[in-house]
Amino acid sequence: MKWLNRLAGLLFGLISVGVVKNFLSKYEVLVFDKKDLAEDDQEQSGLDLRGTPTHVCTCGSRIWYVKSVFDDYEIATYFLDMVCAE
Repeated sequence: MKWLNRLAGLLFGLISVGVVKNFLSKYEVLVFDKKDLAEDDQEQSGLDLRGTPTHVCTCGSRIWYVKSVFDDYEIATYFLDMVCAE
């Protein structure tokens, strides 16, 4: 009975290796890390707008990337180190 279990394990292993080899020969496998999925590797530095309320960037753009905190589906707090979208 012991040799039957070993034979079954060996056959299962050989079949598994064959299936994996067949899969890898047909398809390309891509492995991603969290760092690989980042849009840019450089961290954006924002303008220091503390004490200067403004709605327009110095370049004229009115669109910003902002870090904000939401509470009850409304903006409760936002950081003033905004980055211009342009």
